[in-house]
This record gives sequence, structure tokens and C-alpha cells, in this order.
Amino acid sequence: MQLLHLDSDKLFSEKIKNIAQKNGFTYKRAISTNEVFEKFDTGKTGLLVIDEDIDWMLNNESVRVIISRDFICPPIIVITSKKDLRIKKKCFNMGIMGYFEKELFNSSRFVKYLKTIQKETGNIDLIRKIHIAVLDDSQFTLRIMRVFFDMHGINNVAYYQSPSEFLQQKMDYELFLIDLVLPEHDGDDIIEYIREKNQDAMIILMTAYTNENILAHCLSIGANDFILKPLEMKIFMARISSCINHYYLQREISIKNDQLFDMATRDSLTTLYNRAYFAKICEKKVKENLAADLPFSFILMDIDHFKTVNDQYGHLKGDYVLRELAKVLKENLRNSDIIGRWGGEEFTILMDNATVESSTEVAEKIREVIEKHCFNGIRQITVSIGVAQWQKGDDREILFRRLDHSLYLAKLTGRNKVVSNAELHMIQGDKPMTIEWGLFFKSGNDKIDADHSKLIGMLNKFIYLCFDKNKKKEMDNLLIEFAQEIVDHFDREEEILKDYKYQNYKDHKNVHAELVTKTLKLLKNYNDNNLEPINVAKYLVQEVVIGHIVRHDFNFYNIFTHHENENMIVKS
Repeated sequence: MQLLHLDSDKLFSEKIKNIAQKNGFTYKRAISTNEVFEKFDTGKTGLLVIDEDIDWMLNNESVRVIISRDFICPPIIVITSKKDLRIKKKCFNMGIMGYFEKELFNSSRFVKYLKTIQKETGNIDLIRKIHIAVLDDSQFTLRIMRVFFDMHGINNVAYYQSPSEFLQQKMDYELFLIDLVLPEHDGDDIIEYIREKNQDAMIILMTAYTNENILAHCLSIGANDFILKPLEMKIFMARISSCINHYYLQREISIKNDQLFDMATRDSLTTLYNRAYFAKICEKKVKENLAADLPFSFILMDIDHFKTVNDQYGHLKGDYVLRELAKVLKENLRNSDIIGRWGGEEFTILMDNATVESSTEVAEKIREVIEKHCFNGIRQITVSIGVAQWQKGDDREILFRRLDHSLYLAKLTGRNKVVSNAELHMIQGDKPMTIEWGLFFKSGNDKIDADHSKLIGMLNKFIYLCFDKNKKKEMDNLLIEFAQEIVDHFDREEEILKDYKYQNYKDHKNVHAELVTKTLKLLKNYNDNNLEPINVAKYLVQEVVIGHIVRHDFNFYNIFTHHENENMIVKS
């Protein structure tokens, strides 16, 4: 940007030159008005400094021509050796930007003017980047504005004289300049219409009427500012600049608020909702769906053998798997589905307006997509999934217990499968389901773990025999043996819990008694040929062994760890 200096004091011109160059301006000096016209560079000259005898300046026709050229002349600063308030006022009436007395010249104040001009130039650069719509039924106003914008290189402007034509357009402009009084529609109607379509745009109302009531009304319904006609272009530009600065400030604040919101609500690794915020959203969504009487379901997913991924490939690769899986979920779910990272390698999904049947189909699709997905440099990744639909009488705890139970069943009966509402499928593909014994089952008590391992082994054998019609006798004998083993195991477990003073001992004992009664009744129905072997197996898995361990036994596992810690403290 250029500072053009008209003066006859070479020594003082060096001072202005140094200030200008230190503040990012190029400097040109003129010693006559004719030289000003010669050296004036439209679009580049950002400031004209006149340092001449003030009386000469005010009476010089060439200088008056320079000052009066509204669309071309840049801001003007006067430096004079005369002290005269009357002359000072006259200068400002002529449109002078700044007035300095030479003997008391204040360099820091002069620099502030330079900064203002730089800021205005920056604002023009901003205006060049935004899309503007002008609506005014006056051809003269539109022509004036077109000349003004064109002169500043602001070309992305659409001009409308007809409100009807304007209303047929997409309201995707960033700045609207709207006349207040229009044929067919008034400015306040137009403002409301724009706000319905575009909440973030800037709207400046142009009017020749100083009606305080209507202006206040327009500001209240969405106008950002107003300017009076006839338009004074310097003020007009200042109002636009003010709106734009406010617009970008608000956008910056909005971006920062969004960032802070994401930090508080998003998991930093996967960018999915974190557990706390997911739970908060769910609380709101549950109320909405229940009020609208719409079905909704939850999906809970766990990566199979994820620990081995970290152990084999390292934690960076493990993080990559989590991020990639989150990406797969986003790509294969609806925008209305809410996805969260439940913790570790677990993910959860709230499915709006979805039954357990439709959610199970989605879960199965996700399972297949993940199984086939190529995780670069990593072995095949599979997931186990539980699905549960909100049912009458549910609360959050009941639903998530059923969801958890479904996931556990999926993981403990072979993994890489979907279990819905804790209902097992005894055949996976064309093979009987099997239960995997592993660390997941271990309680910390060797006797209980040995019993559980034995029961699971017997169950797996019984499931296999269910699919062999020639093994009925063997199956019957195994079932009798299993029933006795259940009774013996429950007795041994109760003795251990009693010795450890388990606080829920009596409740747990009652659960055992109820399960034994149901199991004996089940066996009678089976022996009376009222029940298929596979249904017996399903009940024993879901209720007597796996279901019982997950729902009840897990609750006492911590007493063994706690007891061991106490012994270590005593010994030390």
C-alpha cells in the first residue's frame, strides 16, 4: 500500500517516509498538485498526506478537486503549522481523515491512522471473498453501488431490483443489503424470509426513513445493522466492515466453542462421542422416543481378542484399529444413529426408530463388513455384538444389563457373532455353537474356576450330541451327570462364599435353589418328550451356566481379589 506525500519540506518528508516504511507502506513524494495527479495510483494509493500552507490548500482549486473525488481519492491527512480551530473544522467538513499540527506532531497518533487504513484495506479484502446480494428497487442506488464495488474490485455481487426475482434465488449469500421499502414485499418480510433460510448471514437494511419503530422491529427480527440513504460511501463501507468483523469474530467464537464442545464430548482417539456424553444423549433420546411411542434399540460391540493386537503389533497399531473401526461404523450407519466409544475396545450405538429385528440386521451387516475390512498391516479383525430393544418396564439399568448379557453370550459362545435380547442361536454357520473357556471366566478362586471349566466342557459336549441322533443314550446320561454336577457345584460355591463372608450370600443361595428347581423341571419335560434336546441346551447355556455366571457370579469375583490383597498387607 502506498502513502503519497504532498509537501515542500524535505527534512520533514524523511520523517514521514521512515514512519510509513516501518508500518508497511511504500512512500512517494510530490511537490506539486500536478505531481500528485501524476503519481497517484488508483487502487494502490492508500493515504494522501498534505503538508502545505493551510490557506493555500483550502483555496487551491486542484487540491479541492482531489478532495472532492469521492470514489478515487483515498483518506487524506493534513499537516499544518497553523493553529486555527475554524480552519480545522473546515478541513473536517471537507472530509479530511486526520489533522496534525506540525510543531506538535505526534508520531504514535499518526501510526494509529496508518493502522486504521491497513485494517480498512484488510476489510475490503475480506469483502472480496464473500458473496453479496443487493436488493433495491432504485436503479440509481443499484448503479451507485455497482460503481463503488467495482472500483474496489468487489465482483461477487448479485444485484436485484425486483423482490419477486430475489425470492426465487437460493439464500446462500453471506451478506445481504436490503432496501426497507419495496414494491410487493417490505424489507422486514424479506429479512424474515432470509433468516428462515440462512441463520448465519449478515443483513444490512438500507433506508431513507428514520422511523425508529420500524428500524427497531427490523433489528429485532434479524437485521444486523442499518444505514441511511443517500448512501455516504465511506460510512457505508465502515458499516459493512463492522458487520464483517463481527461476523468473523462470531464465527471464530463458534469454532472455538465447537472445539471445546468436542473436547468435552468426543473421544480424542476415535472422534466418536465419549461414554459420558453418549449416556447424556441417550437419556434425552429415550424420553423423546417413549413420548412418541417409537421403538429404539442399542447395539454394544467389542473387538475380539483386542489385547493380542496390542501385544503383537504394539499400541500404535491398536489405536489405528480403533480409529479405523470408528470410521467403518460412521460409513455404515444412518446419520440419525448415535455412536459412542463405550470404553477400551467397546463401542455402542443408539438406533432411533428401530426394532430389535431391524437393529440385528444392521448389526449383522456391520459384523460382516468389519470381518471383510482390510486393516493395513493387521490380521483379520472381528467383533462380537449384543443387541437389545427397549421394552415395556425397562429402565436404563435393566436395558443395559440385557445388552451386556447379549454381548457376553456372543463373546463366550464363539465370538464374531450377534446375539439379540440374550437369545442364543445354537448353530453358527453349519456348526454347533461352542463355549470358550478363558480368562474371562476366571474368578480368582481355583475351586470355583475348576467347577465352571468342567460345566462348560460338559455343556459343549451336550450341544455337540444334540446334533447327532445316534447319540441319544449318551446324551441322556450326560444330562443326568450334568444335573448332579450343577447341584454339587452350587453347594461347593455356597460354602466358599460363606467362608469369605460374601454379603449377598443368602440372595445368591436363593438364586441357586431356583435354578436347581427349574433345571429339574426342565429335565422332566425332556424325559417326557415335551422338550427338544437343543432347547434344553439353550436354556442351560443362557440361564444355568453362562447366564448365571454373567448375571450373578461376576458380582462376587472381587471378594477373592480383595481377600488376597488383605493377606498381602498382613504379611508385609
